[in-house]
Amino acid sequence: MAKKPQKKRAPEQIEPDSDEHFAYIAGYTAGGVPYGVTREEQEALERVAARQPVPPPPQKEPVSLNDLVQEMQMISDTISVYFRRTTGEFIPVTDEYVYATEGDDPLDDRPDWEQEAIRMAGEVLADENGDYVPLPSKYDIHEYAIMKEFCSTIKNPKIANDLFRSISGRGAFRRFKDAIQRHDIHEEWYRFKDEAYREIAREWCEVHGIAWRE
Repeated sequence: MAKKPQKKRAPEQIEPDSDEHFAYIAGYTAGGVPYGVTREEQEALERVAARQPVPPPPQKEPVSLNDLVQEMQMISDTISVYFRRTTGEFIPVTDEYVYATEGDDPLDDRPDWEQEAIRMAGEVLADENGDYVPLPSKYDIHEYAIMKEFCSTIKNPKIANDLFRSISGRGAFRRFKDAIQRHDIHEEWYRFKDEAYREIAREWCEVHGIAWRE
């Protein structure tokens, strides 16, 4: 009479070993010394996991490239501009308002509109979910490089040489402005500059995952 096959027993679940030093003991050396993941290493891994980027909030609507370029032209050494995804607003933030958010001086003696601007600056700087996105800085735009590139597009050698001389040394921006007026090519310059800004704006949108419309 054939024997009935014996049912296989499910393997017993064994909890991983741990002690006051190891969060997980993978095994033991021949000398009986444990090895594995220490509690300090486990805590470090948990901190890294907690810092994983969170998707930014959804954008209200595609941003106008014209509006974006116009706001970029406001940026200076003391003014930054932020784009808010959820409302489509542009928020200018001055260094003065940043200092005001960090100081202890009361704001009651300031006008209401300035108090609101300082409060908004604090909200922008405290943002952690990616709602407020800084526009390209003055150093990202690098207008001197745009001026130099424009000079290289001029076909008339005499005018081109004059433009190149104008951007050499201190006072380059003022001399360049005078030169384009003198040669009556200011409209060509403004068109070239606008397209350069638009290209920077497109790249910024792509980097930050922001939808735009021409």
